[in-house]
Amino acid sequence: MNTTTNSSNNSPTNRGRKLFSSFGMLFVIAIILIATSSCGAKKINTSVPTKHLEGNYVAVDNPPAGAEQVKVGLYVINIYDISVSSNTYYLTGYLWMRWTGDIDPTVDLEFSNAVDEWGLTRYNVMEEPEVLPDGSKYQIMRIQGRFFQPFDLVNYPLDKQHLSVQLETSNDTYDKLVYLPDSNSSGYDPYMLIPGWNISDLRSTTFYHDYGTDFGQTGVPEASKYSALEFSLELSRVTNLFIWKLLLPLLIVLLTNWLAMLLKPTLVEVRTAMPATALLTTVFLQQASLDAIPQVSSLVLMDKIYALAYVIIILTFSHIIWDNTHLRENDPDHISRIKKADLISLFVQVTGFILIVGFLVWSIF
Repeated sequence: MNTTTNSSNNSPTNRGRKLFSSFGMLFVIAIILIATSSCGAKKINTSVPTKHLEGNYVAVDNPPAGAEQVKVGLYVINIYDISVSSNTYYLTGYLWMRWTGDIDPTVDLEFSNAVDEWGLTRYNVMEEPEVLPDGSKYQIMRIQGRFFQPFDLVNYPLDKQHLSVQLETSNDTYDKLVYLPDSNSSGYDPYMLIPGWNISDLRSTTFYHDYGTDFGQTGVPEASKYSALEFSLELSRVTNLFIWKLLLPLLIVLLTNWLAMLLKPTLVEVRTAMPATALLTTVFLQQASLDAIPQVSSLVLMDKIYALAYVIIILTFSHIIWDNTHLRENDPDHISRIKKADLISLFVQVTGFILIVGFLVWSIF
Protein backbone atom coordinates (compact mmCIF):
# COMPACT_ATOMS: atom_id res chain seq x y z
CA MET A 1 0.00 0.00 0.00
CA ASN A 2 2.80 2.43 0.82
CA THR A 3 4.46 1.69 -2.46
CA THR A 4 1.26 2.45 -4.32
CA THR A 5 0.76 5.73 -2.45
CA ASN A 6 4.29 6.96 -3.11
CA SER A 7 4.07 6.08 -6.76
CA SER A 8 0.79 7.97 -7.10
CA ASN A 9 2.26 11.05 -5.39
CA ASN A 10 5.27 10.97 -7.70
CA SER A 11 3.22 10.46 -10.85
CA PRO A 12 3.79 12.97 -13.72
CA THR A 13 0.37 14.50 -13.15
CA ASN A 14 1.04 15.32 -9.49
CA ARG A 15 4.50 16.65 -10.26
CA GLY A 16 3.03 18.91 -12.93
CA ARG A 17 0.43 20.22 -10.53
CA LYS A 18 3.07 21.02 -7.92
CA LEU A 19 5.27 22.73 -10.50
CA PHE A 20 2.33 24.79 -11.79
CA SER A 21 1.40 25.74 -8.23
CA SER A 22 4.99 26.91 -7.56
CA PHE A 23 5.06 29.04 -10.70
CA GLY A 24 1.69 30.49 -9.76
CA MET A 25 2.94 31.49 -6.31
CA LEU A 26 6.05 33.11 -7.84
CA PHE A 27 3.88 35.01 -10.32
CA VAL A 28 1.63 36.33 -7.53
CA ILE A 29 4.65 37.40 -5.45
CA ALA A 30 6.14 39.23 -8.48
CA ILE A 31 2.85 41.10 -9.07
CA ILE A 32 2.76 42.15 -5.40
CA LEU A 33 6.37 43.40 -5.51
CA ILE A 34 5.78 45.41 -8.70
CA ALA A 35 2.62 46.99 -7.29
CA THR A 36 4.39 47.82 -4.04
CA SER A 37 7.33 49.44 -5.82
CA SER A 38 4.98 51.48 -8.01
CA CYS A 39 3.07 52.77 -5.02
CA GLY A 40 6.32 53.61 -3.29
CA ALA A 41 7.58 55.51 -6.33
CA LYS A 42 4.43 57.56 -6.46
CA LYS A 43 4.77 58.47 -2.81
CA ILE A 44 8.45 59.49 -3.16
CA ASN A 45 7.91 61.66 -6.24
CA THR A 46 7.31 65.14 -4.82
CA SER A 47 8.94 67.23 -7.59
CA VAL A 48 7.30 70.51 -8.56
CA PRO A 49 7.60 71.85 -12.14
CA THR A 50 9.49 75.15 -12.42
CA LYS A 51 8.77 78.08 -14.69
CA HIS A 52 10.60 78.13 -18.03
CA LEU A 53 12.70 81.30 -18.16
CA GLU A 54 14.16 82.84 -21.31
CA GLY A 55 17.10 85.24 -21.27
CA ASN A 56 18.13 87.55 -24.07
CA TYR A 57 20.84 89.93 -25.25
CA VAL A 58 19.44 93.28 -26.36
CA ALA A 59 21.55 95.77 -28.31
CA VAL A 60 21.62 99.26 -26.81
CA ASP A 61 21.75 102.57 -28.66
CA ASN A 62 20.98 105.00 -25.86
CA PRO A 63 22.01 104.16 -22.28
CA PRO A 64 19.44 104.79 -19.52
CA ALA A 65 19.48 108.20 -17.86
CA GLY A 66 21.17 108.26 -14.48
CA ALA A 67 23.36 105.20 -15.11
CA GLU A 68 27.10 105.57 -14.66
CA GLN A 69 28.76 105.36 -18.09
CA VAL A 70 32.04 103.47 -18.34
CA LYS A 71 34.19 103.75 -21.46
CA VAL A 72 35.87 100.43 -22.19
CA GLY A 73 38.65 99.85 -24.73
CA LEU A 74 40.59 96.81 -25.93
CA TYR A 75 43.94 96.48 -27.68
CA VAL A 76 44.70 92.95 -28.90
CA ILE A 77 48.36 91.97 -28.89
CA ASN A 78 48.20 88.32 -29.88
CA ILE A 79 45.73 85.59 -30.87
CA TYR A 80 46.90 81.98 -30.87
CA ASP A 81 45.84 78.33 -30.55
CA ILE A 82 42.50 78.71 -32.35
CA SER A 83 40.75 75.36 -31.85
CA VAL A 84 37.76 74.78 -34.10
CA SER A 85 37.11 71.38 -32.52
CA SER A 86 36.73 72.79 -28.99
CA ASN A 87 35.41 76.24 -30.06
CA THR A 88 38.08 78.10 -28.11
CA TYR A 89 41.03 80.44 -28.65
CA TYR A 90 43.67 82.27 -26.60
CA LEU A 91 44.02 86.06 -26.45
CA THR A 92 46.57 88.45 -25.00
CA GLY A 93 45.90 92.17 -24.82
CA TYR A 94 45.21 95.30 -22.80
CA LEU A 95 41.81 96.37 -21.50
CA TRP A 96 41.14 99.81 -20.01
CA MET A 97 38.23 101.58 -18.35
CA ARG A 98 37.43 105.25 -17.93
CA TRP A 99 34.64 106.52 -15.67
CA THR A 100 33.54 109.49 -13.56
CA GLY A 101 31.20 108.09 -10.89
CA ASP A 102 31.79 106.56 -7.49
CA ILE A 103 31.43 102.95 -8.65
CA ASP A 104 34.74 101.25 -9.52
CA PRO A 105 33.82 99.08 -12.56
CA THR A 106 37.09 97.13 -12.47
CA VAL A 107 36.06 95.39 -9.24
CA ASP A 108 32.95 93.66 -10.63
CA LEU A 109 34.21 93.12 -14.18
CA GLU A 110 33.43 89.65 -15.50
CA PHE A 111 34.56 87.94 -18.72
CA SER A 112 31.41 85.98 -19.50
CA ASN A 113 32.93 83.82 -22.27
CA ALA A 114 36.17 82.97 -20.45
CA VAL A 115 36.62 79.18 -20.45
CA ASP A 116 38.86 78.74 -17.42
CA GLU A 117 38.46 81.42 -14.79
CA TRP A 118 41.42 80.01 -12.88
CA GLY A 119 43.54 80.23 -16.03
CA LEU A 120 42.54 83.81 -16.87
CA THR A 121 45.36 86.22 -16.07
CA ARG A 122 44.21 89.74 -15.27
CA TYR A 123 46.14 92.33 -13.36
CA ASN A 124 45.93 96.10 -13.07
CA VAL A 125 48.90 97.98 -14.49
CA MET A 126 48.42 100.73 -11.89
CA GLU A 127 47.84 100.09 -8.20
CA GLU A 128 45.16 102.78 -8.00
CA PRO A 129 43.01 104.34 -10.74
CA GLU A 130 44.62 107.44 -12.25
CA VAL A 131 42.70 110.72 -12.32
CA LEU A 132 42.87 112.24 -15.81
CA PRO A 133 42.94 116.02 -16.54
CA ASP A 134 39.21 115.99 -17.35
CA GLY A 135 38.47 114.57 -13.89
CA SER A 136 37.63 111.03 -15.03
CA LYS A 137 39.23 107.96 -13.48
CA TYR A 138 41.33 105.58 -15.55
CA GLN A 139 42.59 102.04 -15.07
CA ILE A 140 44.29 99.69 -17.53
CA MET A 141 44.84 95.97 -17.11
CA ARG A 142 46.64 93.25 -19.02
CA ILE A 143 44.56 90.16 -19.82
CA GLN A 144 45.53 86.74 -21.09
CA GLY A 145 43.31 83.68 -21.24
CA ARG A 146 41.25 81.15 -23.11
CA PHE A 147 37.86 82.22 -24.45
CA PHE A 148 34.87 80.34 -25.84
CA GLN A 149 33.73 81.12 -29.38
CA PRO A 150 31.24 78.96 -31.36
CA PHE A 151 32.49 78.59 -34.95
CA ASP A 152 30.13 78.50 -37.93
CA LEU A 153 31.66 76.10 -40.48
CA VAL A 154 28.92 76.10 -43.13
CA ASN A 155 31.15 77.98 -45.59
CA TYR A 156 34.37 76.08 -44.86
CA PRO A 157 37.02 76.52 -46.29
CA LEU A 158 35.95 80.07 -47.27
CA ASP A 159 34.35 80.76 -43.90
CA LYS A 160 34.50 84.01 -41.96
CA GLN A 161 34.69 83.92 -38.18
CA HIS A 162 34.76 86.38 -35.32
CA LEU A 163 36.66 86.00 -32.06
CA SER A 164 34.83 87.80 -29.28
CA VAL A 165 35.64 88.98 -25.78
CA GLN A 166 32.42 89.44 -23.82
CA LEU A 167 32.42 91.68 -20.75
CA GLU A 168 29.67 91.94 -18.18
CA THR A 169 29.20 93.58 -14.81
CA SER A 170 28.45 91.02 -12.12
CA ASN A 171 26.99 93.29 -9.43
CA ASP A 172 25.53 96.60 -10.62
CA THR A 173 22.39 96.34 -12.72
CA TYR A 174 21.83 98.03 -16.06
CA ASP A 175 20.08 101.06 -14.57
CA LYS A 176 23.15 101.81 -12.42
CA LEU A 177 26.13 101.07 -14.71
CA VAL A 178 26.52 100.86 -18.49
CA TYR A 179 29.53 99.83 -20.59
CA LEU A 180 30.25 101.92 -23.69
CA PRO A 181 33.01 101.07 -26.21
CA ASP A 182 36.03 103.32 -26.64
CA SER A 183 36.03 102.86 -30.41
CA ASN A 184 38.56 105.61 -31.14
CA SER A 185 41.36 103.99 -29.14
CA SER A 186 40.54 100.27 -29.49
CA GLY A 187 42.36 98.15 -32.04
CA TYR A 188 44.88 95.38 -32.59
CA ASP A 189 48.60 95.12 -33.17
CA PRO A 190 49.35 95.70 -36.88
CA TYR A 191 52.12 93.08 -36.73
CA MET A 192 49.85 90.42 -35.27
CA LEU A 193 49.69 87.33 -37.49
CA ILE A 194 47.23 84.46 -37.25
CA PRO A 195 48.38 81.56 -39.48
CA GLY A 196 45.70 80.65 -42.01
CA TRP A 197 43.58 83.73 -41.33
CA ASN A 198 43.28 87.33 -42.51
CA ILE A 199 42.27 90.01 -39.99
CA SER A 200 39.71 92.48 -41.31
CA ASP A 201 38.37 94.54 -38.41
CA LEU A 202 37.72 94.91 -34.67
CA ARG A 203 34.12 95.74 -33.82
CA SER A 204 32.32 96.49 -30.56
CA THR A 205 28.67 96.29 -29.50
CA THR A 206 26.89 97.34 -26.30
CA PHE A 207 24.16 95.09 -24.90
CA TYR A 208 22.22 94.54 -21.79
CA HIS A 209 21.88 90.93 -20.73
CA ASP A 210 18.36 90.18 -19.59
CA TYR A 211 18.53 86.88 -17.73
CA GLY A 212 14.76 86.64 -17.47
CA THR A 213 14.88 86.11 -13.70
CA ASP A 214 15.28 88.36 -10.68
CA PHE A 215 17.48 85.72 -8.97
CA GLY A 216 15.07 85.81 -6.05
CA GLN A 217 15.58 89.55 -5.48
CA THR A 218 11.88 90.40 -5.44
CA GLY A 219 10.75 94.00 -5.62
CA VAL A 220 13.70 95.11 -7.79
CA PRO A 221 12.44 95.79 -11.35
CA GLU A 222 15.87 95.73 -13.06
CA ALA A 223 17.33 92.80 -11.09
CA SER A 224 17.57 90.64 -14.22
CA LYS A 225 19.34 93.17 -16.49
CA TYR A 226 23.11 93.72 -16.54
CA SER A 227 25.26 95.74 -18.89
CA ALA A 228 27.39 93.79 -21.37
CA LEU A 229 29.93 94.71 -24.03
CA GLU A 230 31.40 92.58 -26.81
CA PHE A 231 34.62 93.18 -28.73
CA SER A 232 34.76 91.08 -31.88
CA LEU A 233 37.83 90.50 -34.06
CA GLU A 234 36.66 89.72 -37.61
CA LEU A 235 38.62 86.99 -39.45
CA SER A 236 38.45 85.42 -42.89
CA ARG A 237 40.23 82.22 -43.89
CA VAL A 238 43.09 82.51 -46.38
CA THR A 239 41.82 81.54 -49.86
CA ASN A 240 45.06 79.73 -50.75
CA LEU A 241 43.88 76.84 -48.56
CA PHE A 242 40.81 76.42 -50.74
CA ILE A 243 42.49 76.90 -54.12
CA TRP A 244 45.77 75.03 -53.80
CA LYS A 245 45.23 72.45 -51.06
CA LEU A 246 41.59 71.44 -51.48
CA LEU A 247 40.27 72.38 -54.91
CA LEU A 248 43.37 71.65 -57.03
CA PRO A 249 43.71 67.95 -56.00
CA LEU A 250 40.03 67.43 -56.73
CA LEU A 251 40.38 69.05 -60.16
CA ILE A 252 43.27 66.72 -60.99
CA VAL A 253 41.13 63.70 -60.12
CA LEU A 254 38.25 65.04 -62.22
CA LEU A 255 40.60 65.61 -65.16
CA THR A 256 41.60 61.96 -64.92
CA ASN A 257 37.93 61.06 -65.00
CA TRP A 258 37.21 63.31 -67.99
CA LEU A 259 40.21 62.09 -69.98
CA ALA A 260 38.53 58.70 -70.19
CA MET A 261 36.01 60.17 -72.66
CA LEU A 262 38.82 61.41 -74.92
CA LEU A 263 40.21 57.92 -75.43
CA LYS A 264 39.14 55.62 -78.26
CA PRO A 265 35.86 53.83 -77.52
CA THR A 266 37.57 50.52 -78.32
CA LEU A 267 39.82 50.85 -75.24
CA VAL A 268 37.11 49.42 -73.04
CA GLU A 269 39.22 48.35 -70.04
CA VAL A 270 41.12 51.63 -69.73
CA ARG A 271 38.02 53.81 -70.16
CA THR A 272 36.18 51.82 -67.50
CA ALA A 273 39.05 51.80 -64.98
CA MET A 274 39.70 55.55 -65.04
CA PRO A 275 36.32 56.72 -63.58
CA ALA A 276 36.36 53.88 -61.05
CA THR A 277 39.81 54.92 -59.84
CA ALA A 278 38.73 58.57 -59.74
CA LEU A 279 35.72 57.65 -57.60
CA LEU A 280 37.82 55.86 -54.98
CA THR A 281 40.40 58.65 -54.95
CA THR A 282 37.68 61.26 -54.40
CA VAL A 283 36.40 59.40 -51.35
CA PHE A 284 39.84 59.51 -49.70
CA LEU A 285 40.38 63.13 -50.74
CA GLN A 286 37.14 64.19 -49.08
CA GLN A 287 38.09 62.51 -45.82
CA ALA A 288 41.51 64.18 -45.84
CA SER A 289 40.12 67.62 -46.71
CA LEU A 290 37.71 67.62 -43.76
CA ASP A 291 40.14 66.37 -41.12
CA ALA A 292 40.85 69.97 -40.08
CA ILE A 293 37.30 70.53 -38.80
CA PRO A 294 35.05 68.52 -36.47
CA GLN A 295 32.00 66.59 -37.59
CA VAL A 296 29.03 68.89 -38.16
CA SER A 297 25.42 67.98 -38.85
CA SER A 298 25.04 70.23 -41.91
CA LEU A 299 26.93 70.14 -45.20
CA VAL A 300 29.84 72.56 -45.48
CA LEU A 301 30.90 74.17 -48.75
CA MET A 302 33.54 71.51 -49.42
CA ASP A 303 30.97 68.74 -48.88
CA LYS A 304 28.75 70.30 -51.56
CA ILE A 305 31.65 70.49 -54.03
CA TYR A 306 32.56 66.85 -53.40
CA ALA A 307 28.91 65.81 -53.80
CA LEU A 308 28.96 67.51 -57.21
CA ALA A 309 32.18 65.66 -58.06
CA TYR A 310 30.57 62.33 -57.17
CA VAL A 311 27.64 63.05 -59.47
CA ILE A 312 29.99 63.94 -62.36
CA ILE A 313 32.12 60.82 -61.92
CA ILE A 314 29.05 58.58 -61.76
CA LEU A 315 27.67 60.22 -64.91
CA THR A 316 30.97 59.58 -66.70
CA PHE A 317 31.04 55.99 -65.47
CA SER A 318 27.45 55.39 -66.61
CA HIS A 319 28.13 56.98 -69.99
CA ILE A 320 31.17 54.78 -70.61
CA ILE A 321 29.35 51.61 -69.56
CA TRP A 322 26.55 52.49 -71.99
CA ASP A 323 29.13 52.96 -74.74
CA ASN A 324 30.77 49.62 -73.92
CA THR A 325 27.44 47.80 -73.95
CA HIS A 326 26.42 49.11 -77.38
CA LEU A 327 29.88 49.21 -78.93
CA ARG A 328 30.26 47.84 -82.48
CA GLU A 329 33.99 47.76 -83.12
CA ASN A 330 33.68 47.02 -86.84
CA ASP A 331 31.34 49.94 -87.53
CA PRO A 332 33.36 53.19 -88.08
CA ASP A 333 30.22 55.32 -88.24
CA HIS A 334 29.02 54.01 -84.89
CA ILE A 335 32.42 54.68 -83.27
CA SER A 336 32.34 58.21 -84.69
CA ARG A 337 28.92 58.82 -83.15
CA ILE A 338 30.21 57.57 -79.77
CA LYS A 339 33.16 59.98 -79.93
CA LYS A 340 30.81 62.86 -80.68
CA ALA A 341 28.53 61.93 -77.77
CA ASP A 342 31.59 61.69 -75.49
CA LEU A 343 32.66 65.23 -76.42
CA ILE A 344 29.17 66.60 -75.79
CA SER A 345 29.01 64.88 -72.39
CA LEU A 346 32.47 66.16 -71.53
CA PHE A 347 31.54 69.74 -72.41
CA VAL A 348 28.30 69.58 -70.38
CA GLN A 349 30.06 68.15 -67.32
CA VAL A 350 32.94 70.66 -67.33
CA THR A 351 30.61 73.60 -67.90
CA GLY A 352 28.19 72.43 -65.23
CA PHE A 353 30.98 71.93 -62.68
CA ILE A 354 32.41 75.41 -63.29
CA LEU A 355 29.01 77.12 -63.12
CA ILE A 356 27.82 75.33 -59.98
CA VAL A 357 31.10 75.76 -58.07
CA GLY A 358 31.22 79.39 -59.15
CA PHE A 359 27.68 79.93 -57.88
CA LEU A 360 28.46 78.28 -54.51
CA VAL A 361 31.54 80.45 -54.01
CA TRP A 362 29.78 83.60 -55.23
CA SER A 363 26.87 83.07 -52.81
CA ILE A 364 29.31 83.27 -49.88
CA PHE A 365 30.66 86.66 -50.86
